[in-house]
Amino acid sequence: MAIMSKAQAKNFCEMDDKMIDVLNYLLSKGVIDAKTHRRILLEGYASLVNYLQSKKTLNAKQAKEAVKGGFDYLLPVLAR
Repeated sequence: MAIMSKAQAKNFCEMDDKMIDVLNYLLSKGVIDAKTHRRILLEGYASLVNYLQSKKTLNAKQAKEAVKGGFDYLLPVLAR
C-alpha cells in the first residue's frame, strides 16, 4: 500500500533530519494518531518500524531491513 508518492519519498530521503517531517506526514495521512506520533518521537525509529509492521504496512522482512537500512530503505517501501 503506497502511503506517499515516489517523489515525496525521494524528498524525505534527501533531508538531513527527517524523523519529525516523516511523522508529521504520517499523522496528516491518518496512518498514525497524535498519541502514537508523540510515543514514536520519544521512543525512536525502531518504534516507528514496529508500529508500521503491527499495522501491516510492512511485512517482517521489510521491517528487519528497515531497522538496518534506516529511512533510506523505509521511505521507498512506503512509496510502493
